Amino acid sequence: MSEEPVNEKIVDDEWLARFILYSRWIRSSDNTVKQDAFIPPQDSELSVTRHLDLSEAELWKTGQAVANTRSSTLYGRADLQAIATRNQSLEVRPDFPPKNHAIIIGWPDDKPAQKIIALELARAAFYVSNPNPA
Repeated sequence: MSEEPVNEKIVDDEWLARFILYSRWIRSSDNTVKQDAFIPPQDSELSVTRHLDLSEAELWKTGQAVANTRSSTLYGRADLQAIATRNQSLEVRPDFPPKNHAIIIGWPDDKPAQKIIALELARAAFYVSNPNPA
């Protein structure tokens, strides 16, 4: 895995991963993602990782590194295509380091509007459980 940053434009059909670091971000009844996984932080830059040129093992290694920096558990990831963000009038921008890091930007300031968008992103996402839980 090259550590060179990926600055290529993010195309609509590109897959993004939002790492799931809290069990409350998933529904155990049906393994779907809750909107809480997509609520933007205070700076309105929601962190995701691009699948681009990463193997499954490298993607999970990246997720584990994210969990380690936050002293958290990596439960899984929510995968969605970039078009899902653009359908909500958001944009995805490369933002490194680390390699393949990107941010979802363009969120409205209004919290209720953010929650509606987060719900739509969660509906578009596929939950993938961590194959190597700690």
